[in-house]
Amino acid sequence: MSSAGRGGGAVAAREGARRVSFLFRRTQGAGHCAGVNALALSSDEQRLWTGSRDAIIKCWDTTGERPSVKHEHVGHIDWVNDLALVGEFLVSCSSDKTLRVWQPDSPDPALGCLTGHTDYVTGLAASQSGSMLASGGLRGEVLLWDLAGLRQVMSGTLQNQEYGASAAEVPRDSVYAIGMSGAGTLVATGSTQSVANVVDVRTGRLAMQLKGHTDNIRTLQLDTDGRLMLTGSSDHTIRLWDLGQQRCVQTLAVHTDSVWALWASPGFSSVYSGGRDGCIYRTRLANRVSELLACEERPVVRLAVARNEDFLWAATTSPEVHRWRVEAGEAASLPLTPRSPLGGAAALLPGSSTCFVASPSAAARARLVFDLQGAATDQRGSRPAAQQLQPVAATPGIPPIQQAAVLTDRRHVLTQDAAGDVLMWDITTGAVARDFGRCELREVEKELFQPSHSVSAWFAPEIKLGSLAGGMEVPQCFGAEIYAQDLGDKEAPIDLKVNFGEQMLVALFRQWAALQQQGKQQPQPPQQQQPHSQQAPPARQQQHQQQPHGAAADGGTDASAIMAGSASDNNDREAGGEAGAAAEQRHGAEDTRLHDARGAAEAAGAAGDAGGALLPAPASRFSFRGPLAPVVMVSGSGSSVPWCCPIDSFSGEEDVPQWVAECVLDGHYPLSRELKMAFQLVPLPGSGLPSLLQSKLNAPRVLRINKVSDYVRRKMEEHGIQLQKEPLYWDPAKAEQWQGNQAGTAAGAASSGASVHQLHPVAGGPGSEPRQAPTLLLTCNGHAVPYDFSLAAVKQWIFKRSDDLVLHYSVGDNKPLKLPAIRPP
Repeated sequence: MSSAGRGGGAVAAREGARRVSFLFRRTQGAGHCAGVNALALSSDEQRLWTGSRDAIIKCWDTTGERPSVKHEHVGHIDWVNDLALVGEFLVSCSSDKTLRVWQPDSPDPALGCLTGHTDYVTGLAASQSGSMLASGGLRGEVLLWDLAGLRQVMSGTLQNQEYGASAAEVPRDSVYAIGMSGAGTLVATGSTQSVANVVDVRTGRLAMQLKGHTDNIRTLQLDTDGRLMLTGSSDHTIRLWDLGQQRCVQTLAVHTDSVWALWASPGFSSVYSGGRDGCIYRTRLANRVSELLACEERPVVRLAVARNEDFLWAATTSPEVHRWRVEAGEAASLPLTPRSPLGGAAALLPGSSTCFVASPSAAARARLVFDLQGAATDQRGSRPAAQQLQPVAATPGIPPIQQAAVLTDRRHVLTQDAAGDVLMWDITTGAVARDFGRCELREVEKELFQPSHSVSAWFAPEIKLGSLAGGMEVPQCFGAEIYAQDLGDKEAPIDLKVNFGEQMLVALFRQWAALQQQGKQQPQPPQQQQPHSQQAPPARQQQHQQQPHGAAADGGTDASAIMAGSASDNNDREAGGEAGAAAEQRHGAEDTRLHDARGAAEAAGAAGDAGGALLPAPASRFSFRGPLAPVVMVSGSGSSVPWCCPIDSFSGEEDVPQWVAECVLDGHYPLSRELKMAFQLVPLPGSGLPSLLQSKLNAPRVLRINKVSDYVRRKMEEHGIQLQKEPLYWDPAKAEQWQGNQAGTAAGAASSGASVHQLHPVAGGPGSEPRQAPTLLLTCNGHAVPYDFSLAAVKQWIFKRSDDLVLHYSVGDNKPLKLPAIRPP
């Protein structure tokens, strides 16, 4: 893999489509945290490999009473759909469109990653000799892999030669089941068109099509000689096919729902099946007698049966894998049925509580009603009594996360797992901020609803892998900001904003960036190794020149008109920060920002020259404090393969996308138009207040109304009008903070008689001091605007229109404030 560096070395090709995700792990060395899709049992039956929807493969020691994890195989970034033990290799396939080859008994990284599929890879099949492997996936793709050639490539015998697969000629219907004969000469696939396709491996062409099922074929198996084939379908039936005659010779309606898993004994004397109904049956094909072995609470996805058929492992859509004992049962002693394999009706067996004769008709099977042994006569069901009631062993598992809700600040996420527990995660720390126990997620979301925020969706929450993850794409991930003080840095300047996407990427790739710095062979001149503080402002100015937006394109004042504070008004600068400058100070404000950034860069450059060291990469205010390091997952594109890595395990050789490398090494990233918005600031008709010289403005979306209020007050002072603040806060904590600040200011304590109103202000009683006048009032759509709202929040929750936000300012009177009625979405 190539690595991206700064000022030299191999640089990843620019591939803007590559997606970067972060995942907060909840388990290591324990069980899966999502359903298990694949099973592989070792020849000595002492080890079990499980492939899960959490993208992890685990190797289990099954010799004890309770299975324990020996090691993990980590590399896929999406569901693991199938596993195959092929000679000395363990091969896995995934929804990330790749196959990976592993050393089965080692936790080392994959020996290789095989690409060629353009969509999810759903199944694997290998010959008994280990010379041929077939993979099937969506879009009807079936690839044939020569494992002998693969071994030569991995051993270094073949050098400078590309290894690839040959494509089988099959109909372009998605493949959900695949099987191969023992000699590796035939490959069969089950499609969404209810047809089983058989391919001659030697020619790669379609040899036959077998029709008979009426719904998707979900599972199949060929016998060693390639003469017989079993298929299971969503039409609730199992079919036995004679490939020589190219026809179905037996149909078995055993399940009451889709058949998802099959395993047949040598010679096809017995077939074990599992399905969506959660039942595991054993059916003896000679007499068509089916026996219910066990019942799972979830749909059965895979079965792995011991050679002597005394136990089996069952994988379901839950994280646990159960081991069930298998006994000879009643069916072994029953005589062969005189009926034709294709005829007969479903029938109960007299004196048997676990067995019945399977019918070829799913409708007839659905009409069967069983009396449960030892139960009251009114307890009857569609399935017989199970041979086993409890599994003898189970792998541990963690309840997968099934729901997620991002709060309005786009920093906290609520999750609810399969057990009903609700947690609140802080994305900036990767840890649980609050545990609500077992409750309704929607009720907690309503309780925590905070409309003072309206932050752009800089990441997409994902729970597909059973844990909380977030996907980031360029340029959307750079479309949200937050004040540094809101991240807990109380020493930061009040106006300092940080970009969510940049901070997350720098935190995730911190170790990788450090390794890139260490790998530099030659120090670069300061002008080529500029730190983030020097390069970011010019880049951002260039973006604004190339992409004018909002009011800047139609005569409005740029964001800097309300970003730079008045240096001569310290009190207002502390309270208002960014809202200090007039429209005509636009260019001066920009010059000041650029000058400050250059000063920091020159200081850093001087320090670097003095010490002979490289300039540091950008720093992040995000600090992960979870029990396990988050995992970075990068999607594949073109010649790049998908990969994943814990953020504390980078080697420095990872194929990092160019846009990520530029961000974490140099601080370069595209500015999003979503960072700013246009709004109008006009006097309320009839208020008697003058209009502003510039009434149409641009400002950061996160700019709060209290800063807009300070700006209006200063502009009114220029007209000789003195107005006082009368803050209205949505958040009571911020109201108390404002009151404390006012009380701590001697001048404010002596001169201010303004009161602080919250959402439901209480009218003063008799004898209360009257409110000092005049006071400044900001309204939108006739509602008083809370001071802790951002501009974006006012537009989303109060203005509720797509055009430019309009704020009115006026002189407040002693009438009760009309507050906005905001309900959770």
